[in-house]
Amino acid sequence: MNLQAQVELITVPQDFTRLCNTVLQAEYGADFLPIDDDRADRGNDGYLKSEKRMFAAHCFKRIQNRGLDSEIRAKMLGDLKKAIALRDQGDWEILRWTFLCNYPIPEGIAAEVHTFGLRAGIDVSWCGPGYFAEVLQRVTSVRQLFPNLMGNDVLDRLDEISRMIESLSPNVDDAEPLVNWVPQDSVEQRALISQAPPAWEYLLFASVLQQGKQRLEPKWRDFRTGYGRRSGVYHDESSGIQRISGAFDDMQGIVGRMMMVFPADTQEEAFGPPGVPGNSDNIIHLGGRILSGYEEILDWASDIRGEVYPESIRGVAELAAQMAKRPAEDIRDFIDRVFFEVSKVPDLLALPDPHVEISLTLTVTADDAAVREFTKEVRRVRRRLRL
Repeated sequence: MNLQAQVELITVPQDFTRLCNTVLQAEYGADFLPIDDDRADRGNDGYLKSEKRMFAAHCFKRIQNRGLDSEIRAKMLGDLKKAIALRDQGDWEILRWTFLCNYPIPEGIAAEVHTFGLRAGIDVSWCGPGYFAEVLQRVTSVRQLFPNLMGNDVLDRLDEISRMIESLSPNVDDAEPLVNWVPQDSVEQRALISQAPPAWEYLLFASVLQQGKQRLEPKWRDFRTGYGRRSGVYHDESSGIQRISGAFDDMQGIVGRMMMVFPADTQEEAFGPPGVPGNSDNIIHLGGRILSGYEEILDWASDIRGEVYPESIRGVAELAAQMAKRPAEDIRDFIDRVFFEVSKVPDLLALPDPHVEISLTLTVTADDAAVREFTKEVRRVRRRLRL
């Protein structure tokens, strides 16, 4: 059973609260303030100082199922209303609110809670079992505090011991297994390159993209939750709006540089002309350039959010950062599409009369509505400041 499934099975609220606090302290350090859950907390299960973000945590005392949708809705809206009350009373400054749970949030409830938060002026988000599983997998010190969730580690260790025993056996068949799938790690990539089965170039390309996407998932999650690491750069209104005004041009520059890897001659240098083998170094470089562009987009949004602006233009800064959403999603969709299409190639080639067509077209677009809203707000602020 994988880590995510194990997190979903937690039914002791105290255990889930301890997991939430441990994960958030590992992610944010002293910036995160845990709240004693054994006393009345008024819906505040933790607070992130730098982002003015309040957390509410919840797990069911029985295994979650579809029949609990009404309870999920009641819990989320109830805790969000408590956060709004705490803000209105002046007890806590709350700009953002995140719901922590070990179950998926139904789309209808998600839309309702998100809209409710917008009307109250609070940015709403939630982190489910996938988030906790990823941190447990990534941060060993956190995982070691929850030995009941370490089944995967035990199995991995047993596999490692088994491989060691097999390597000592004189009867082991040393023949390297044929890799004709999208490699999952660098070892399989090297085997694929050395064996060069049909369409190996595309299998390698899909592997580079998929592994790079997985590596950047923490940054993607930070972007979706609105997080930006503090840079120590402070702006007044004038310098802040000057910084933000060039945001769209910056984004276009990042995308333009990334798209330079797509001319036909560049792709041919990587994958080779028809009937000619490709070049593994060029394929890896091509995939790396796309991933670098994706990472640069996420870092660009994080840099904007990480700088400090006067209250009057914070909204404009967030609108600027949100312009990264559509380009980043386009790249993620491209990577997933390449992985899906290329994964089918070995089976298609095994057919009696194989016919395979692979399209590697990446189209990166801008969210016109987001750009218009951003441009409108920048003009309004500049008129007010007479710039």
